Amino acid sequence: MGFEESALTRLRRYRVEADRALDLARETEDVTRLFSERLFGGLEYAAVLAREAGFEVESSRVGGFFALGVTVAPGMEAGVEFGTPGGVAAEGDEDLMHEELSRYDLDPSGYSGRVLGWSRTVGEGPYQTFAVYRDGLWKTKGVFVAKARGRTDDPDDVLNGFCLRILGRLIDLAATTGGVGRRWGDAESYGLARYIDGEAAPTELRLPG
Repeated sequence: MGFEESALTRLRRYRVEADRALDLARETEDVTRLFSERLFGGLEYAAVLAREAGFEVESSRVGGFFALGVTVAPGMEAGVEFGTPGGVAAEGDEDLMHEELSRYDLDPSGYSGRVLGWSRTVGEGPYQTFAVYRDGLWKTKGVFVAKARGRTDDPDDVLNGFCLRILGRLIDLAATTGGVGRRWGDAESYGLARYIDGEAAPTELRLPG
């Protein structure tokens, strides 16, 4: 076998492996996108129920972006935004790793997609992270739900109940209930001029440890 024939044989093998990796990555992205659509739908449903219960709740959804906001009273608001970034990668967070996949496995079959949640109420994010795997397993950790897991094909009632937990935590942040509160921050920089200008008191959000 000459050099050119040997090289083509090797390159065709690389092409097969590259196609396989690409197909697995696309499958993971598709599963992640479908999960995010169900998640956003569940949050919209929870928002409808919250309005019926007397809360002022706003929600908006554009493509892979979803925003949810709650107002309990003037000056007592909280919001969260979720997004689905493109691409997949091997999970590096031990809490979000698939139990059946090695932490050292960088094969695309072990890759996860992600759905991220940010909240300006808390600060810079993201403050909720979902890892979604090709076989339908998802795991999450963060401020709104400390730790949870499920499957992308869970019944609607199961996923809607999970979304209700997220909305309930958002209400906690707005109303400073459920272990959430406020504490006095750095008052030294809060001079008389800032008080006269009507700036808010120097407090900061306190999250339960």
